[in-house]
Amino acid sequence: MKNLVLGAAITAALFGGAAQAAITLDVNGKPVITPADTYEVYLSGASAARGFMEQLLVNTKIPAANRLCDASKTIYKYDDNGNGKDQNAYLCVINPKNPSLTGLAAGKANLLVYKRSEGGSAQGVNPLVTETAIEFLKVDNASKCTGPIVNSSGLAVLKCAYTVGAKENVQIPDFGISDVDPLQFTGDNTPAGFAPITKADAAKLTVKSAAVQAFGIIVSTHLRNALQEAQFGATSPCNPKNAKYTTATAESSGCMPTLDSAQIASIFTGKLSAWTQLKLGTNNNLFANTSIAENKAGDSRIHVCRRVSGSGTQAQFTVKFLGYPCNDIATPPATDTGALPEGINQTQIHAMSTSGSVEECMTELDRGTNNVGTAFNNTYGFRWAIGIQGTENNATKNFDYRFIKVDGVAPTLVNVANGKYKDWVELTFQFNKLHVFDQSEKTIVDEIIKQAGNPVVMGVTNVIANHSWGKAGYMAVPQSFAPTNNGNVIISKPVNPLSHGTPTEDTNNCRVPAIYNPSASAGMQLK
Repeated sequence: MKNLVLGAAITAALFGGAAQAAITLDVNGKPVITPADTYEVYLSGASAARGFMEQLLVNTKIPAANRLCDASKTIYKYDDNGNGKDQNAYLCVINPKNPSLTGLAAGKANLLVYKRSEGGSAQGVNPLVTETAIEFLKVDNASKCTGPIVNSSGLAVLKCAYTVGAKENVQIPDFGISDVDPLQFTGDNTPAGFAPITKADAAKLTVKSAAVQAFGIIVSTHLRNALQEAQFGATSPCNPKNAKYTTATAESSGCMPTLDSAQIASIFTGKLSAWTQLKLGTNNNLFANTSIAENKAGDSRIHVCRRVSGSGTQAQFTVKFLGYPCNDIATPPATDTGALPEGINQTQIHAMSTSGSVEECMTELDRGTNNVGTAFNNTYGFRWAIGIQGTENNATKNFDYRFIKVDGVAPTLVNVANGKYKDWVELTFQFNKLHVFDQSEKTIVDEIIKQAGNPVVMGVTNVIANHSWGKAGYMAVPQSFAPTNNGNVIISKPVNPLSHGTPTEDTNNCRVPAIYNPSASAGMQLK
């Protein structure tokens, strides 16, 4: 569907009349937001889950009884005017078919959910502990927002001016979301400006394990090609030098290259600083092995596009690959190197604030350009890069990076449930036990958390994670839903039989996952 800027006449045609009476529009087709008819809730944290939360609010294929927004009415999405992924908000008419949302005390018709992803998961934990106000996008000033433009998904999108530190909409979050449980935000995982989370801090929060999220290791596309050349023989259609190598084969599960956990840990702790030190291929040197000129970077220095301290994506990586902060003697990850000259024999670490800025970092290094966004300044040119990302990202391959296997295993939901793939965690929602809620807004928050963990909803929202190499994304936790009795994952309503929690202990992602409750599950598939 072609993007369409809504003029006054088009606005009247598309949004006028009784069908859109609940949301009032000004003469330019912009919503007029008033507290008298709109519930407003503020959610902060987990940029990796941004797409998942967006789907929860806007996907019209979610069963009617589970939707929060009325699918028959226009849904408005507000993006920051940077990469559009740091600050968002969603305005809709409340779904009258959701039984939990009927009869809300104040009787308002509309819902506005603010989602802050900037700073990552710790912004969904630390401010909740201290009840500290943080910045959100300001959307109720029409002069700050342009649009709306109807996108290919039917959302009416507005771009709103956002400047970090301007403090135009400072609010205490009503609830937070983090890729890992709150206790992991300590040591190197502590965000700037906050203290490490203690057990006493966590005790101030109501924490709800909501969903299993699969993460993955990503490499820039040209590095993926180089790894394929090194790891697949000359007669294999997975080798870029073979005439049978096509886009379809390159993107298939069978042709996904792999790195071992020890290799990944060595890179992210800075122990390997150049791709020449990775001993793969016929020349026993990954960089020298690459014979296709277009795949060979301008320099062999390793570039890592990781996340900042306080990111849940970063925290889950340190837990799963480094044993940090679970183990007192674990090696922490290498820190951001800033504007370090490449001539210095050191891994280049680029710590990015959101998953969107990781995409920018990876893509600009792969293309040798500096024009994708403003979060990363590529002064290096064409370089190979490696990073971390949630598997719900880039199924459309719009960005120049690809997921790889870890220890020979692809990051699919089936491999998670079978116990073969290790890079997954249980994300949590939390709110302060003393937070003052409007009664109806607390009902809305509870319903968001409930539906975010519903496997039937995930079966729909996981459409954004349908990769060419398999189904990835999210699964329900066994604390809330029973897995299948034969151990198989039903993609239309996925439930993981494994958990980092037990029937008597809360989820802690440092715990080795195991079957949650054998009495409710017949076990795991042996494949």
